[in-house]
Amino acid sequence: MRVRSPIGDLPFTVTAVSRDGRELVVHGELGSWRSQVRMSADDLPMLARALRGPLIAAGLGALAVAAWRRR
Repeated sequence: MRVRSPIGDLPFTVTAVSRDGRELVVHGELGSWRSQVRMSADDLPMLARALRGPLIAAGLGALAVAAWRRR
């Protein structure tokens, strides 16, 4: 993965995924820095908005496949 920032594109390497209480924590290295991405239930609406296009397309694709199999 790559992260774009004002200082340039940096590689982000995932090293582990864990839970801390009610948060999902993605551990990794951003360039030469150890980093964490923390997600909680409060982040779900934002993620749903960001993913709505791909999720709608996947849902329509699944419906098309189901309809094709019924033939």
